[in-house]
Amino acid sequence: MPGEVVKELLISLESSPDLAKVKVHDVCVGLGYTGVKLSTGHIGICQTLLDEQTCCQRIDKAGKLSGKPALEIAGLARSWKLGEAVVGVATINALSQIVFEKKSEDYLIVENANFIDQVKINENDTVALVGYIRPFISIIKNRAKSLYILERKPMTQEEEIFPDVACEEIIPKADVVIITGTAVVNGTIDRLLELSKGAREVGLVGPTASMIPDPFFKRGVTIMGGIRVIKPRKMLRIISEGGGVPHFKDACKEVVIRPKKYLF
Repeated sequence: MPGEVVKELLISLESSPDLAKVKVHDVCVGLGYTGVKLSTGHIGICQTLLDEQTCCQRIDKAGKLSGKPALEIAGLARSWKLGEAVVGVATINALSQIVFEKKSEDYLIVENANFIDQVKINENDTVALVGYIRPFISIIKNRAKSLYILERKPMTQEEEIFPDVACEEIIPKADVVIITGTAVVNGTIDRLLELSKGAREVGLVGPTASMIPDPFFKRGVTIMGGIRVIKPRKMLRIISEGGGVPHFKDACKEVVIRPKKYLF
């Protein structure tokens, strides 16, 4: 989706000479996630968001993606067609893994770390959770004064969930804001980060958030939680068979990233 964050991600990747010759080796669009494997062997994934797509929002270049320059396919992240944007973001995530290997010293990176355990939540905090991330809910409730959950298409009646448009009222009041990485795909991330400027802790999380963090840190994000795929073949098989996060455990490592200047 068009947006300044996605634009800056692409500019940053295009400025790296190591990425110019990298090509897309394989693309797998699954029911839950989409995976892109590069000629270097690196993989990036992105939530497919099938429930937000229509038949006219599929991928026009299907059958012609493999063998293309990875930076070209990453550019699909700016498409208004959600299916193309998903492939673009997955490619951004794959390319980002190469950058992390070259510039790991630029960030505070912790592998095998649970994101929610790393988020600083105090007992008097109000937390806004953008996206129904079920494993986080009970943990946040035990640590914070109050929790507001925002979701575009609620699929459960177990919790009080506010529509995503309520972000305009709720997020500016929050001390801690946690945003699903899919906000990068559906074009809402720029506005969500603007609304989060008053928060003490701002996090972006999920396999879709496995990308270079600079544009996010620039806009006040203090912590990002993504993944690093360690078993490419297994990950693509899981995706192709309709798997999701609960199935990813053996194929990847969880990664938490903070800005180098972050003060604990």
